[in-house]
Amino acid sequence: MQQLPTEFLKALAGQEEVLVTSREGSSRGTVPMWFIVAPPGVVYLFSFGFSEKVRRWRSDPWVRLSVPGEPALSAEGTAYFVEPDEIDDAVAALIVERWSMQGAPTIQGLRRTLRDRVHALVRVEGS
Repeated sequence: MQQLPTEFLKALAGQEEVLVTSREGSSRGTVPMWFIVAPPGVVYLFSFGFSEKVRRWRSDPWVRLSVPGEPALSAEGTAYFVEPDEIDDAVAALIVERWSMQGAPTIQGLRRTLRDRVHALVRVEGS
């Protein structure tokens, strides 16, 4: 895994959301999203499997993360879809804690919703 820039990760500390930009051809879309940072310095995003951003990432894994209110503090990375059996228990616990009310109430529930493609878990690594 390729860590995101340390300065960017420090700027995310204490933030509730990160601004996430995806692209399709020449068009781009930016949305605020909840996130977690996990070792070794990557960001995880959790979304409905049929959302526009997930559809875009499936065809183009480029992503830009920006700190809200600080547009100069951003990092470009690559979106990797995480399969249920690839999540270690420590990261799974962080995900469940953060997104329990959005469809991941338990580690088993998280793995099930990812397996069934109801939700998508994306790891953003540095590029």
